[in-house]
Amino acid sequence: MAGIKLFPIAGMNNVSADDALQRGGDAPKLFVRDALNVDISDTGRIALRKGASQVSALNFKNIWQSPLHKDVFATLDNQLVKLNPQTWQHEVLAEIGHTQLCYEVVNNLVYIASELGLWAYDGKNARSLTIDTPATPMLNMLDSGGSLKSGTYSVAISWLRDQQESALSQIVSDQITLTSNTNLDDPSFSSIQVNLPYCFDQSITHVRVYVSDRNGGELLRHSDHPISTTSITISSLDLGMAARFKGLSPMPTGRYMKYWQGRLITADKNILRFSEPLAYHLHDEKFGFVVMPQRITFVLPVDGGIWVGQVTHVVFLTGNKPQDMTFQAKTSHAPVPNSAIAIDNNDIGSDISQGGNNTALWLAENGYILGTSSGQIIELQAGVLQGVVAKSGRSVRLGRRITTVIT
Repeated sequence: MAGIKLFPIAGMNNVSADDALQRGGDAPKLFVRDALNVDISDTGRIALRKGASQVSALNFKNIWQSPLHKDVFATLDNQLVKLNPQTWQHEVLAEIGHTQLCYEVVNNLVYIASELGLWAYDGKNARSLTIDTPATPMLNMLDSGGSLKSGTYSVAISWLRDQQESALSQIVSDQITLTSNTNLDDPSFSSIQVNLPYCFDQSITHVRVYVSDRNGGELLRHSDHPISTTSITISSLDLGMAARFKGLSPMPTGRYMKYWQGRLITADKNILRFSEPLAYHLHDEKFGFVVMPQRITFVLPVDGGIWVGQVTHVVFLTGNKPQDMTFQAKTSHAPVPNSAIAIDNNDIGSDISQGGNNTALWLAENGYILGTSSGQIIELQAGVLQGVVAKSGRSVRLGRRITTVIT
Protein backbone atom coordinates (compact mmCIF):
# COMPACT_ATOMS: atom_id res chain seq x y z
CA MET A 1 0.00 0.00 0.00
CA ALA A 2 1.49 3.32 -1.06
CA GLY A 3 1.97 5.99 1.59
CA ILE A 4 0.90 9.61 1.34
CA LYS A 5 3.62 11.97 0.19
CA LEU A 6 3.87 14.69 2.83
CA PHE A 7 5.95 17.27 1.00
CA PRO A 8 5.81 19.92 -0.16
CA ILE A 9 3.35 21.42 2.33
CA ALA A 10 1.39 24.33 0.81
CA GLY A 11 0.01 25.59 4.12
CA MET A 12 -3.28 25.35 5.99
CA ASN A 13 -6.70 24.76 4.47
CA ASN A 14 -9.71 24.33 6.74
CA VAL A 15 -12.32 25.06 4.07
CA SER A 16 -11.90 22.47 1.30
CA ALA A 17 -13.08 18.87 1.53
CA ASP A 18 -10.62 16.18 2.62
CA ASP A 19 -10.06 14.87 -0.89
CA ALA A 20 -9.04 18.35 -2.06
CA LEU A 21 -6.17 18.71 0.40
CA GLN A 22 -3.75 16.74 -1.77
CA ARG A 23 -3.15 18.06 -5.27
CA GLY A 24 -1.10 16.33 -7.92
CA GLY A 25 0.08 17.30 -11.37
CA ASP A 26 3.30 19.00 -12.34
CA ALA A 27 3.39 20.90 -9.03
CA PRO A 28 2.06 18.53 -6.37
CA LYS A 29 1.35 19.89 -2.93
CA LEU A 30 -0.43 18.99 0.26
CA PHE A 31 -2.52 21.17 2.56
CA VAL A 32 -2.91 20.48 6.27
CA ARG A 33 -5.89 21.23 8.47
CA ASP A 34 -3.83 22.81 11.24
CA ALA A 35 -0.20 23.77 11.77
CA LEU A 36 0.72 24.60 15.35
CA ASN A 37 4.11 26.04 16.39
CA VAL A 38 5.74 25.24 13.06
CA ASP A 39 7.10 27.29 10.16
CA ILE A 40 6.55 26.25 6.55
CA SER A 41 9.34 27.26 4.16
CA ASP A 42 8.98 28.50 0.57
CA THR A 43 9.84 25.00 -0.61
CA GLY A 44 7.16 23.40 1.56
CA ARG A 45 9.34 21.95 4.32
CA ILE A 46 8.19 22.03 7.96
CA ALA A 47 10.41 23.14 10.85
CA LEU A 48 9.61 23.62 14.51
CA ARG A 49 9.21 27.27 15.39
CA LYS A 50 12.03 28.55 17.54
CA GLY A 51 11.27 28.77 21.22
CA ALA A 52 11.72 31.67 23.62
CA SER A 53 13.91 32.32 26.61
CA GLN A 54 13.55 34.80 29.44
CA VAL A 55 15.84 37.81 29.01
CA SER A 56 14.70 39.94 31.95
CA ALA A 57 12.92 39.48 35.25
CA LEU A 58 11.07 42.77 34.68
CA ASN A 59 7.64 42.81 33.04
CA PHE A 60 8.21 45.09 30.04
CA LYS A 61 5.21 45.80 27.84
CA ASN A 62 4.52 47.76 24.63
CA ILE A 63 7.99 46.99 23.26
CA TRP A 64 8.69 48.82 19.98
CA GLN A 65 11.79 49.69 17.97
CA SER A 66 11.94 53.03 16.19
CA PRO A 67 12.92 52.81 12.51
CA LEU A 68 14.52 56.25 12.90
CA HIS A 69 17.47 55.58 15.22
CA LYS A 70 16.68 51.95 16.19
CA ASP A 71 15.90 53.02 19.77
CA VAL A 72 13.81 50.45 21.65
CA PHE A 73 10.95 51.69 23.84
CA ALA A 74 8.71 49.90 26.32
CA THR A 75 6.58 50.48 29.39
CA LEU A 76 7.38 49.27 32.88
CA ASP A 77 4.40 49.69 35.19
CA ASN A 78 3.30 53.25 34.30
CA GLN A 79 6.70 54.46 33.06
CA LEU A 80 7.95 54.91 29.50
CA VAL A 81 11.47 53.49 29.30
CA LYS A 82 14.19 53.16 26.68
CA LEU A 83 15.69 49.68 26.54
CA ASN A 84 19.14 48.41 25.72
CA PRO A 85 18.27 45.18 23.86
CA GLN A 86 21.74 43.78 24.49
CA THR A 87 21.72 44.05 28.28
CA TRP A 88 17.99 44.75 28.87
CA GLN A 89 18.88 47.65 31.11
CA HIS A 90 16.40 50.53 30.93
CA GLU A 91 16.28 54.30 31.25
CA VAL A 92 13.09 55.95 32.57
CA LEU A 93 11.81 58.71 30.26
CA ALA A 94 8.39 59.73 31.62
CA GLU A 95 5.32 58.74 33.64
CA ILE A 96 3.04 57.81 30.75
CA GLY A 97 0.43 55.30 31.96
CA HIS A 98 0.28 51.53 31.70
CA THR A 99 -2.27 50.74 28.97
CA GLN A 100 -1.65 50.04 25.27
CA LEU A 101 0.67 52.56 23.59
CA CYS A 102 0.87 53.64 19.96
CA TYR A 103 4.13 54.91 18.41
CA GLU A 104 4.69 56.97 15.27
CA VAL A 105 7.78 58.63 13.76
CA VAL A 106 7.06 62.16 12.46
CA ASN A 107 9.72 64.66 11.38
CA ASN A 108 12.58 63.02 13.32
CA LEU A 109 10.50 62.80 16.50
CA VAL A 110 8.84 59.78 18.06
CA TYR A 111 5.20 60.50 18.94
CA ILE A 112 3.52 58.33 21.54
CA ALA A 113 -0.17 58.01 22.42
CA SER A 114 -1.05 56.80 25.92
CA GLU A 115 -4.02 57.01 28.25
CA LEU A 116 -2.52 60.18 29.77
CA GLY A 117 -2.12 62.06 26.49
CA LEU A 118 0.21 62.52 23.53
CA TRP A 119 3.98 62.63 23.99
CA ALA A 120 7.01 63.49 21.86
CA TYR A 121 10.52 62.08 22.25
CA ASP A 122 13.35 64.10 20.68
CA GLY A 123 16.22 61.72 21.32
CA LYS A 124 16.89 63.01 24.82
CA ASN A 125 13.62 63.80 26.57
CA ALA A 126 9.99 62.73 26.40
CA ARG A 127 7.47 65.45 27.13
CA SER A 128 3.83 66.19 26.49
CA LEU A 129 3.08 67.05 22.86
CA THR A 130 0.08 69.20 23.67
CA ILE A 131 -0.13 72.49 25.56
CA ASP A 132 -3.09 73.39 27.75
CA THR A 133 -5.12 76.35 26.55
CA PRO A 134 -4.46 79.36 28.81
CA ALA A 135 -7.17 80.90 30.93
CA THR A 136 -8.72 84.20 29.92
CA PRO A 137 -6.65 87.24 30.93
CA MET A 138 -8.13 90.08 32.97
CA LEU A 139 -8.10 93.65 31.68
CA ASN A 140 -8.00 97.04 33.39
CA MET A 141 -8.39 100.39 31.66
CA LEU A 142 -5.81 103.07 32.46
CA ASP A 143 -6.74 106.67 31.68
CA SER A 144 -3.19 107.82 31.08
CA GLY A 145 0.27 106.72 30.07
CA GLY A 146 -0.51 105.42 26.59
CA SER A 147 -1.37 106.34 23.05
CA LEU A 148 -4.57 104.34 22.57
CA LYS A 149 -7.50 106.34 21.32
CA SER A 150 -10.92 105.90 22.84
CA GLY A 151 -12.64 102.84 21.41
CA THR A 152 -13.22 99.12 21.89
CA TYR A 153 -10.35 96.61 22.07
CA SER A 154 -10.18 92.82 22.45
CA VAL A 155 -7.35 90.79 23.99
CA ALA A 156 -6.42 87.09 24.07
CA ILE A 157 -3.24 85.17 24.88
CA SER A 158 -1.46 81.90 24.06
CA TRP A 159 1.34 79.92 25.70
CA LEU A 160 4.66 79.28 23.94
CA ARG A 161 6.94 76.29 24.46
CA ASP A 162 9.99 77.43 22.52
CA GLN A 163 8.48 77.80 19.00
CA GLN A 164 5.35 75.75 19.67
CA GLU A 165 2.20 77.78 20.31
CA SER A 166 -0.91 76.71 22.17
CA ALA A 167 -4.50 77.33 21.19
CA LEU A 168 -5.77 80.85 21.80
CA SER A 169 -7.45 81.67 25.09
CA GLN A 170 -10.99 82.95 25.13
CA ILE A 171 -11.25 86.54 24.05
CA VAL A 172 -12.12 88.77 26.97
CA SER A 173 -15.90 88.63 26.99
CA ASP A 174 -16.40 92.20 28.19
CA GLN A 175 -14.43 94.20 25.69
CA ILE A 176 -12.73 97.22 27.21
CA THR A 177 -13.96 100.60 26.05
CA LEU A 178 -11.55 103.41 26.80
CA THR A 179 -13.67 106.38 27.90
CA SER A 180 -11.19 109.15 28.59
CA ASN A 181 -13.29 111.20 26.22
CA THR A 182 -16.52 110.20 24.53
CA ASN A 183 -15.58 112.14 21.40
CA LEU A 184 -13.65 109.65 19.23
CA ASP A 185 -11.95 112.49 17.40
CA ASP A 186 -10.62 114.00 20.62
CA PRO A 187 -6.84 113.41 21.02
CA SER A 188 -7.19 111.89 24.50
CA PHE A 189 -5.18 108.69 25.02
CA SER A 190 -5.18 105.73 27.37
CA SER A 191 -3.65 102.24 27.84
CA ILE A 192 -4.74 98.74 28.85
CA GLN A 193 -3.28 96.68 31.68
CA VAL A 194 -3.40 92.92 30.97
CA ASN A 195 -3.23 90.67 34.06
CA LEU A 196 -1.91 87.29 32.91
CA PRO A 197 -3.12 83.97 34.37
CA TYR A 198 -0.75 81.64 36.20
CA CYS A 199 0.83 78.88 34.11
CA PHE A 200 1.24 75.49 35.81
CA ASP A 201 3.19 73.87 32.95
CA GLN A 202 6.91 74.13 33.74
CA SER A 203 7.85 73.61 30.08
CA ILE A 204 6.18 76.84 28.92
CA THR A 205 8.70 79.58 28.18
CA HIS A 206 6.68 82.62 27.03
CA VAL A 207 3.23 84.12 26.78
CA ARG A 208 2.05 85.74 23.54
CA VAL A 209 -0.45 88.61 23.62
CA TYR A 210 -2.90 89.34 20.80
CA VAL A 211 -4.86 92.60 20.54
CA SER A 212 -7.44 93.89 18.13
CA ASP A 213 -7.12 97.25 16.48
CA ARG A 214 -9.42 100.00 17.76
CA ASN A 215 -13.02 98.93 17.11
CA GLY A 216 -11.61 96.01 15.12
CA GLY A 217 -12.59 92.34 15.18
CA GLU A 218 -9.37 90.57 14.16
CA LEU A 219 -6.79 89.69 16.80
CA LEU A 220 -3.21 90.56 15.84
CA ARG A 221 0.05 89.69 17.55
CA HIS A 222 1.19 92.41 19.95
CA SER A 223 4.15 91.04 21.94
CA ASP A 224 5.82 88.05 23.60
CA HIS A 225 6.88 87.99 27.25
CA PRO A 226 8.69 85.57 29.60
CA ILE A 227 6.30 83.22 31.35
CA SER A 228 7.26 84.77 34.72
CA THR A 229 5.54 88.00 33.66
CA THR A 230 2.37 88.64 35.67
CA SER A 231 1.01 91.71 33.86
CA ILE A 232 1.79 93.95 30.92
CA THR A 233 0.61 97.34 29.77
CA ILE A 234 -0.55 97.92 26.20
CA SER A 235 0.13 101.57 25.51
CA SER A 236 0.52 101.46 21.72
CA LEU A 237 -0.50 99.23 18.84
CA ASP A 238 2.43 97.97 16.81
CA LEU A 239 0.68 94.82 15.62
CA GLY A 240 1.90 91.85 13.59
CA MET A 241 0.42 88.64 12.19
CA ALA A 242 -3.13 87.47 12.80
CA ALA A 243 -3.84 84.83 15.46
CA ARG A 244 -3.69 81.38 13.83
CA PHE A 245 -5.12 79.08 16.48
CA LYS A 246 -8.39 80.72 17.45
CA GLY A 247 -11.14 78.28 18.42
CA LEU A 248 -8.85 75.24 18.61
CA SER A 249 -8.17 72.76 21.43
CA PRO A 250 -5.30 70.49 22.46
CA MET A 251 -5.20 67.34 20.32
CA PRO A 252 -6.86 64.47 22.24
CA THR A 253 -5.19 61.11 22.65
CA GLY A 254 -6.72 57.81 21.58
CA ARG A 255 -6.39 54.06 21.55
CA TYR A 256 -4.88 54.30 18.05
CA MET A 257 -2.61 56.94 16.50
CA LYS A 258 -1.28 57.37 12.95
CA TYR A 259 0.16 60.08 10.69
CA TRP A 260 -1.50 60.96 7.39
CA GLN A 261 -1.01 63.85 4.93
CA GLY A 262 0.42 66.34 7.42
CA ARG A 263 -2.02 65.46 10.19
CA LEU A 264 -1.88 63.32 13.29
CA ILE A 265 -4.84 60.94 13.63
CA THR A 266 -6.12 59.43 16.86
CA ALA A 267 -9.07 57.11 17.33
CA ASP A 268 -11.09 56.10 20.36
CA LYS A 269 -14.37 54.17 20.47
CA ASN A 270 -16.03 55.09 17.14
CA ILE A 271 -14.54 58.57 16.62
CA LEU A 272 -11.57 59.35 14.39
CA ARG A 273 -9.96 62.72 15.26
CA PHE A 274 -7.55 64.76 13.12
CA SER A 275 -4.99 67.35 14.18
CA GLU A 276 -4.58 70.61 12.33
CA PRO A 277 -2.26 70.41 9.28
CA LEU A 278 1.38 70.61 10.46
CA ALA A 279 0.15 71.56 13.95
CA TYR A 280 -0.05 68.10 15.44
CA HIS A 281 -0.77 69.36 18.96
CA LEU A 282 -4.01 71.17 18.00
CA HIS A 283 -7.49 69.94 17.11
CA ASP A 284 -10.65 71.53 15.70
CA GLU A 285 -13.51 70.20 17.83
CA LYS A 286 -16.13 71.45 15.35
CA PHE A 287 -14.85 69.93 12.12
CA GLY A 288 -11.75 67.83 12.83
CA PHE A 289 -13.36 64.42 13.31
CA VAL A 290 -15.22 61.59 11.57
CA VAL A 291 -17.81 59.45 13.37
CA MET A 292 -17.76 55.78 12.32
CA PRO A 293 -20.79 53.48 12.51
CA GLN A 294 -19.01 50.92 14.74
CA ARG A 295 -16.19 50.74 17.26
CA ILE A 296 -12.79 51.24 15.61
CA THR A 297 -10.45 48.22 15.77
CA PHE A 298 -7.49 49.57 13.75
CA VAL A 299 -6.43 52.62 11.73
CA LEU A 300 -3.97 52.39 8.84
CA PRO A 301 -3.46 55.23 6.33
CA VAL A 302 -2.28 54.67 2.75
CA ASP A 303 -1.65 57.21 0.00
CA GLY A 304 -5.22 57.17 -1.31
CA GLY A 305 -7.09 57.16 2.00
CA ILE A 306 -7.43 55.54 5.40
CA TRP A 307 -8.35 51.95 6.16
CA VAL A 308 -10.41 51.75 9.36
CA GLY A 309 -11.25 48.46 11.05
CA GLN A 310 -14.75 47.98 12.38
CA VAL A 311 -16.28 45.22 14.49
CA THR A 312 -17.78 43.32 11.52
CA HIS A 313 -16.02 44.79 8.45
CA VAL A 314 -13.52 47.41 7.26
CA VAL A 315 -14.08 50.90 5.84
CA PHE A 316 -11.99 52.93 3.39
CA LEU A 317 -12.06 56.70 3.99
CA THR A 318 -11.24 59.11 1.17
CA GLY A 319 -10.97 62.90 1.10
CA ASN A 320 -8.46 65.62 1.93
CA LYS A 321 -10.25 67.17 4.93
CA PRO A 322 -12.16 65.49 7.76
CA GLN A 323 -15.38 67.37 6.96
CA ASP A 324 -15.19 66.28 3.29
CA MET A 325 -14.44 62.61 3.88
CA THR A 326 -16.61 59.81 2.54
CA PHE A 327 -16.39 56.13 3.44
CA GLN A 328 -17.19 52.86 1.80
CA ALA A 329 -17.76 49.54 3.56
CA LYS A 330 -15.41 47.11 1.83
CA THR A 331 -15.91 43.62 3.29
CA SER A 332 -18.19 41.70 5.61
CA HIS A 333 -15.34 39.71 7.19
CA ALA A 334 -14.47 40.80 10.72
CA PRO A 335 -10.84 41.94 11.12
CA VAL A 336 -8.79 40.93 14.14
CA PRO A 337 -8.36 44.10 16.25
CA ASN A 338 -4.87 45.69 16.21
CA SER A 339 -3.57 43.25 13.56
CA ALA A 340 -3.05 45.77 10.73
CA ILE A 341 0.41 46.77 9.50
CA ALA A 342 1.73 48.66 6.47
CA ILE A 343 3.69 46.76 3.81
CA ASP A 344 6.10 48.53 1.44
CA ASN A 345 4.84 48.10 -2.11
CA ASN A 346 8.35 47.28 -3.31
CA ASP A 347 8.03 44.03 -1.36
CA ILE A 348 4.72 42.87 -2.79
CA GLY A 349 4.93 43.98 -6.44
CA SER A 350 3.04 46.55 -8.50
CA ASP A 351 0.48 44.03 -9.79
CA ILE A 352 -0.87 43.55 -6.29
CA SER A 353 -0.22 46.96 -4.72
CA GLN A 354 -2.00 48.99 -7.45
CA GLY A 355 0.09 52.11 -6.87
CA GLY A 356 1.14 54.19 -3.88
CA ASN A 357 3.95 53.59 -1.43
CA ASN A 358 2.29 51.27 1.07
CA THR A 359 -0.43 48.66 1.23
CA ALA A 360 -2.40 47.79 4.35
CA LEU A 361 -2.46 44.21 5.59
CA TRP A 362 -4.60 42.76 8.36
CA LEU A 363 -5.80 39.39 9.65
CA ALA A 364 -9.50 38.62 9.28
CA GLU A 365 -11.85 35.68 9.69
CA ASN A 366 -10.73 34.30 6.31
CA GLY A 367 -6.98 34.91 6.60
CA TYR A 368 -4.75 37.79 5.57
CA ILE A 369 -6.25 40.65 3.56
CA LEU A 370 -4.53 43.43 1.61
CA GLY A 371 -6.04 46.91 1.37
CA THR A 372 -4.53 48.82 -1.55
CA SER A 373 -3.95 52.55 -1.85
CA SER A 374 -6.80 52.74 -4.36
CA GLY A 375 -9.28 51.23 -1.93
CA GLN A 376 -9.38 47.69 -3.32
CA ILE A 377 -9.34 44.55 -1.17
CA ILE A 378 -7.34 41.41 -2.01
CA GLU A 379 -8.23 38.33 0.05
CA LEU A 380 -5.04 36.29 -0.05
CA GLN A 381 -6.45 33.14 1.55
CA ALA A 382 -10.13 33.30 0.58
CA GLY A 383 -11.48 29.78 0.11
CA VAL A 384 -8.60 28.33 2.09
CA LEU A 385 -9.03 29.66 5.66
CA GLN A 386 -12.06 30.45 7.76
CA GLY A 387 -12.96 30.90 11.42
CA VAL A 388 -9.95 32.99 12.45
CA VAL A 389 -11.15 34.90 15.51
CA ALA A 390 -9.34 36.64 18.36
CA LYS A 391 -9.78 39.50 20.79
CA SER A 392 -6.58 41.16 19.59
CA GLY A 393 -3.54 40.55 17.40
CA ARG A 394 -0.12 42.01 16.69
CA SER A 395 1.49 41.54 13.28
CA VAL A 396 5.17 41.80 12.47
CA ARG A 397 7.19 41.26 9.34
CA LEU A 398 10.27 39.04 9.53
CA GLY A 399 11.98 38.92 6.15
CA ARG A 400 9.22 38.04 3.69
CA ARG A 401 7.02 36.39 6.30
CA ILE A 402 4.16 38.01 8.23
CA THR A 403 3.57 36.63 11.71
CA THR A 404 0.53 37.60 13.80
CA VAL A 405 0.31 36.78 17.49
CA ILE A 406 -3.33 36.57 18.58
CA THR A 407 -4.97 36.45 22.01
